[in-house]
Amino acid sequence: MKKIQTGLLFLFFLFGFELSAQEATENTSEPTDIFEMFRNSSADNGATVTIFQDERIEALFRRRSGLAFTKTLYRVQVFSSNAQRDAKNEAYNIEKTIREQFPDENIYVSYIAPFWKVRMGDFRTREEAQNFRTEVARAFPQFRNQIYVVPVQPDQTK
Repeated sequence: MKKIQTGLLFLFFLFGFELSAQEATENTSEPTDIFEMFRNSSADNGATVTIFQDERIEALFRRRSGLAFTKTLYRVQVFSSNAQRDAKNEAYNIEKTIREQFPDENIYVSYIAPFWKVRMGDFRTREEAQNFRTEVARAFPQFRNQIYVVPVQPDQTK
């Protein structure tokens, strides 16, 4: 019985030592994304990478990669109607008009019975969405009364 107790004590000690060796240490010198990794040249291999690209690519990457950690997104709703005969065509016409003014922004046309909706953007905070709402209202004063910020859950992001 004493051998079993000694063996178990040894295993607990060994297991506990393994767990303490697994603790993560925070290293602030780690690159946060692939762009930063390439920008910092490595002294180990002497390699240097130069990236020639449009600044919007990195901005889009950073914006998209941050969405995965957000529980609630915010979008700017520009149109919502349940008029059975006209709502679908009107939604797609509005989407086309908005896309001409904001070609780089995500625009979503959706039908959630009985409403056709047009929403824009994927914002992590309400403030970002509110600032964009102001910009859209300035560009399209005819929609000013219909434009507002709406929260979107991750399962509704399509």
